[in-house]
Amino acid sequence: MELLISGYGAKGEQTIVKCNAYGEVVWSDTIESPSFAAASGDRMFAVTENDNYAWIHSYVKDGEGYRLVDSARFDGTDLCHVCYCEKYNMVFGACWGSGHLLYAKLDAEGRFVKTNSILQENETGDASLISRVHFVGVNKAEDTLMVNNVGLDIIYFYSISDGEIVEKDRIYTERGQHPRHSVWNHDESLLYVITELSNEVLVYQMPQKKLVQKISTLPEGFVGKSHCSAICISPDEKTVYGANRYSESIVCFGADENGLLHEKLRVPADGEKPRHMILTKDGRHLVVCYQTTGEICIMPLDERGLPIEGKAHKFAFPNAACAVDLS
Repeated sequence: MELLISGYGAKGEQTIVKCNAYGEVVWSDTIESPSFAAASGDRMFAVTENDNYAWIHSYVKDGEGYRLVDSARFDGTDLCHVCYCEKYNMVFGACWGSGHLLYAKLDAEGRFVKTNSILQENETGDASLISRVHFVGVNKAEDTLMVNNVGLDIIYFYSISDGEIVEKDRIYTERGQHPRHSVWNHDESLLYVITELSNEVLVYQMPQKKLVQKISTLPEGFVGKSHCSAICISPDEKTVYGANRYSESIVCFGADENGLLHEKLRVPADGEKPRHMILTKDGRHLVVCYQTTGEICIMPLDERGLPIEGKAHKFAFPNAACAVDLS
């Protein structure tokens, strides 16, 4: 298993690393506060999350590690998410602090040749709402960009062309749900959305945008603070995973033949504030980033896609915020 791990931290500290499943580092860099990263082929991108500015950093593979090729500063603050479109050689970013959607075109060497930003404005008439872009994701065909705005409770969809994007659709979630992260099933007939404040998974039939289910990530009768963070789906699409911060748990949902969910297992988080979580590409491990306790937890899964009791192991990583499977 090869992992890319990044987190919050000051410039000059070891903030982003390539390592194995036990945290043994083979490459590292010291950019400021790379709270999220993305990798595809020989390309890797990391952000700098700061409440005064936003940077995206472009890397290319270099031996066992990566070489920083270029960095670009964008309009926006608190840049917290990034994704890459290989088809058009474009990178996209989400600014939680300012509500900006960032996008850029790169040349063949990974240098920025065109940078842009869109402010997703509050058009609701409710002045209490603040635009906060938190997630960007590209579909399998790489012709559609999905953007979750937690502050406005809107999921935007943009068509992607060579260097440009055009809005084409929206999903309006209920006020106060805060749709944080989303994942499609394999044919994009279903969209699973995890909500930060209402602590739910929303299931939409696509492209009709029809809400067919909402299911809580919390146990019945729960009282207290909880904010969902991450969601992922197994390769066989029989299990959907969600992470709860503050209430500190990982929930595993089974999916029936129609993709509707039921809770299969809930396990206590083995650390504090699971900010990010991924499923490895082979579907055999969950990798959980515990931000507050500064740990990465590797959870082996059984044939049902459920964590195997007593088999998880952890390694330290300060202010852990993101994991990428490089295998």
